[in-house]
Amino acid sequence: MQKLACEKNNVLMPRTPSTFPAFIGILCLISTALWLFFPYSPIELHAVSEIIPDRAVIDENGNMKLQGLIYFIRQSFVAGPDIQYVWPTYLYLTLALLALVISLLGLKKWAQIPRNYFIAGFGLWLSLIFWTNNHQAIAEIGLIIIDQINALAIISLILSAVFISAAIPRLLFQLGNSGQLEQSKRNWLIFFGFSLVNLLLTYGKEILGWDIAFAIPGLLFSQIAWVAYSFQEVQLNSLLRWGIHLFSLSTLSFFFLTGNDPGINAFVHWSLICQSVMLLLFPLFIISNFRTPISQNLPVYKIIHKAPHLDLRLMYVGVFILGSAWVYAKNASVVHQFQAAFYNERGDIAHLSDNKKSAEFAYQQAMLHSKLNAKSNLSLAALALQANDQESAAYYLATSLQKHASERAYLSLANIYQTNDHAFEALFMLQKAQRQFPASIEILTALAKQFETLKSLDSAAYYYQKAYDAHPNNPISEGNLLYSKQSTVDNQAESDPAISANRLAIALKTGKSIQIESPEMSESPGTDLRTWAFVYNYQMYAKTQAPIYPLSQWTKNPLTEATFPEFHILQAWQDFYHGKPLQALQNIDLLIKKDTATSASSIQHILDFWKISLLKPVPIKPIRTPKEAQRLLTQYPFQVEAFQQALPILNKNHQEKWGYDAALAALQWNEDVPVYYLIFAIQAYRLGEITYGNEAVQQLKKRSPSIYAANSSALNQALSEAVRRQNFN
Repeated sequence: MQKLACEKNNVLMPRTPSTFPAFIGILCLISTALWLFFPYSPIELHAVSEIIPDRAVIDENGNMKLQGLIYFIRQSFVAGPDIQYVWPTYLYLTLALLALVISLLGLKKWAQIPRNYFIAGFGLWLSLIFWTNNHQAIAEIGLIIIDQINALAIISLILSAVFISAAIPRLLFQLGNSGQLEQSKRNWLIFFGFSLVNLLLTYGKEILGWDIAFAIPGLLFSQIAWVAYSFQEVQLNSLLRWGIHLFSLSTLSFFFLTGNDPGINAFVHWSLICQSVMLLLFPLFIISNFRTPISQNLPVYKIIHKAPHLDLRLMYVGVFILGSAWVYAKNASVVHQFQAAFYNERGDIAHLSDNKKSAEFAYQQAMLHSKLNAKSNLSLAALALQANDQESAAYYLATSLQKHASERAYLSLANIYQTNDHAFEALFMLQKAQRQFPASIEILTALAKQFETLKSLDSAAYYYQKAYDAHPNNPISEGNLLYSKQSTVDNQAESDPAISANRLAIALKTGKSIQIESPEMSESPGTDLRTWAFVYNYQMYAKTQAPIYPLSQWTKNPLTEATFPEFHILQAWQDFYHGKPLQALQNIDLLIKKDTATSASSIQHILDFWKISLLKPVPIKPIRTPKEAQRLLTQYPFQVEAFQQALPILNKNHQEKWGYDAALAALQWNEDVPVYYLIFAIQAYRLGEITYGNEAVQQLKKRSPSIYAANSSALNQALSEAVRRQNFN
């Protein structure tokens, strides 16, 4: 024994290759990261935006003030079914098939099965599957094979928990070894006692429900054991070792990716049981095999895997037997959870295959084994929400909340209550959620909105403020606080469209100027209400200083008008303040006649204000070319001085028709202003439209005899020239 213990390490324990520990370490890190940072749920929260209309002075012209609509953005969260991606399942099945092949090759090597028998057995398995299911489609047979792979995956998890159960005791035994036997004994007593106490506390907290503030998570125990196991020498051949652990760790990671909590809980429970049993049996194993070399203070940890009397593999069998007795003494809860995990996997596969009936049946089967597991309940709730079966969704959400409280489930249930006109039930549900998740921005925002719905504005403002205090750098909490207070706050977060839109709305309401960058838009905002409100409020605020957007191109998106019906007002506003006032008036007039969602009276105010603004005299610069004349009448369609300068130039350059259309438009929009009859009549005569010119002259006589008398000679001359040109032609 002494000779055995003193042999060179490279003979008894060949240096462990770094590939396998690195492989185990990476997979353990992936599963730990998924557990800590990427918890999955079939119910997902989505931020939604609402446009809240308000009124403010949006333009001034001397003593005239135009009041119009501005928009605040209120954001909140709604819960709905999460999108189930296909790639995690494909990746898992690929790794599982690879691990299965490696494990089978390792099994063949370990059992020394001849190649012909091995291939024949594998072929017989496939033949039996296809023969017993020959009435099924290929897709159905594929699901049967996937079911068997999932079952083997769970078995690999069970085996891995047994195999790694000795890893921590072996590590503690090695760490406790020192140059003096008495010191080694003290170290072993401390290490093993500390580990046993922690295992018991963890088991009590996670399995028995003890109220313990500090306990090492059970999953962390298994990850530490797995990493320690990867560095230790074992008697499994390398293929079996790689295959089983790739199978089990990829399965565990897949459980995290799909939120399969019964599978995770079952593995943690079973792993804690195996480690607890092994920790109790390991001292007996050491004493029965290595009493003599220990008494000589030899490095026994180097030869643990080659015990001379009681093989470590027999210890694994003992752990499995005693652990199974422990499990069945607790009503086989681990077994039922593993079965629930299996049916949840079946439900996920069926859901991906768009077979919702089979998915629903599989999740219900999982609930028979673990009624309160979150995965089954939330998956069934998601299916019910997709089918608009709110009663069933509420039942499954409430069932899940009995053991697995989450913001998603609370918000989903509150949304269902609110949709069905149970506002106070929704409020009570959110208040209960807030007690469990006091700093949750989703819950605080939902509470604020709910109080606002119930007309309790002080309480709503309180929760908007509380959400901002808890998350001052979150753009949703900041934007909502701006909407609630309608006054500026100390902006810490990077500005987003909702914040910018609300800041502009506040500036318009208070009449204060702010420094804010214009929205840079390379494409249509689509269905983003935040950006629509930002663009709209910026146009109201900046007017001629605002950028010109390709709004006519944005209308090609069929969702534009459905998302933002005020789009046509925005387009008219941009036209008016960027040199196309006549086009803006025509669009606004068309909206009034259609009586769109925005009230016609509000649009009429805009129309009246613009008409009066266009009639107020403005200084006109001298022009010389026809293009300048056209531009002048486009920008100032109701300015008499503009007509006086532009019409002679247009007529001289044979563009009488352009001037005629401009004069006609001015007359149509200002039928009560006599001077436009004069302008139109002269231009009509110039174009040869004698009948229309005569009608305009008759209207001028009725409306303003003084203007007619002052310009009668000019009218008679224009008429005579028109008659002469007509006779000449």
